[in-house]
This record gives sequence, structure tokens and C-alpha cells, in this order.
Amino acid sequence: MKLAVVLLSLLSLAFAQLPSPCITPTELTMRASQYNHADDIINRYYITYDAVNKRKVIFEEENIVFPGRQFHEFLILNNENIQYDYNLKTKQCTKSIPRPWRNYGIPPNATFENEFYIGGPSEQVYAQEWSDRIPLRQREMWVGVLSLKDCYPISEVIVGDYNVTDSITTNFYDTVQGITNPDDFIPPSECLNAVWAKSSLKYNV
Repeated sequence: MKLAVVLLSLLSLAFAQLPSPCITPTELTMRASQYNHADDIINRYYITYDAVNKRKVIFEEENIVFPGRQFHEFLILNNENIQYDYNLKTKQCTKSIPRPWRNYGIPPNATFENEFYIGGPSEQVYAQEWSDRIPLRQREMWVGVLSLKDCYPISEVIVGDYNVTDSITTNFYDTVQGITNPDDFIPPSECLNAVWAKSSLKYNV
């Protein structure tokens, strides 16, 4: 009986010492590099993010120019249940129903996984790793690393259909708190007459 009480006390103490999830800023401007493991494709984006109004603008970017490659602006307005897909080259715009809104922060009921320093001496960032794993019940489908001080997203891995080879890894960088250019949320004039079509944004960013 005494042993059971001691074990219960140690378990309670361990849970009491677990870190609490930090809160990611609701407005961010940043860049992202996303690698799709199944398709072996890397895409780069410039992102303006507003969690309060559930809206996000994603501009496709690329350091190397591929002949014929089309680049797009994706204006995602979840509160209006519409997503604009604007081709930056042809100036054509289509619209579609957006995916369910997903914050860049730590999801509810997340499980603490680890904490560590990123980088080396004199340029370290202390970070925490969280997942949506449910101990003894569900393996992780999302794993995110965020800076501890300001809770900026650093990286995340999303596993598709419990298949590790169908994962998407996204690294975030050049992050600025706030919205650098509010005009990013104004739809291009060509989108006023947009027709419904399937979005070319294949992966969730």
C-alpha cells in the first residue's frame, strides 16, 4: 500500500513539473521551406498570418528559376469560407473552399516531448518540442518545435495517414511578429470575377 502511494506521488510530481504550452503570437510574417517526402519536392513560401481573423496569405517563392514554372498567391479567408488562387504570371484568379483553419501554435491537449538548444555557442535558441500524441492511445500525426521565449514556430512535421513516408516537413525562418503589409489581405482585382476551381495549393502550409 505504501509503495502504491509513493509511486502515485512520484507520478503526480512528474506531471506537475511538465512544461505548459507557450502561446504563439496571433499575427506573424515569415518565410517557410516545405519538403514533401513522398514527392521529393521542396517549396518555399512567404507567409502573412492572422489567427484572430483566421486569414493567411501564401506567396510561392523559389531561389532557382525553372522555365515554365508558375508561381501563385494564395489568399485564404476561413471566416469567409473562401480561398483565392492567383497566378502571378498569367494574372488569372480562381476560388475554392479552404481547408479547415489550423493555427501555427501548439494544438490543444498537446503532449510535451522535449526541450533543447538549437544552434551553437553564442547563437543558441532554446526550443520545445510538442506533438499531438496521446500516450498509450495514439501515435503522433503532428510534431512541432517552437522557440520558448516568444513561441515562434521553428519547424513542424505532419504525417499523412499514419505513413511516415508521406510526411511533410516545414521549416519557418525570417519570422517577424505582426503583419508587415496589411494590403496582402486585399484580393487582387482579377479575383473579383474569380470562377470556382480546384486550388493548386496541394499541401497544407
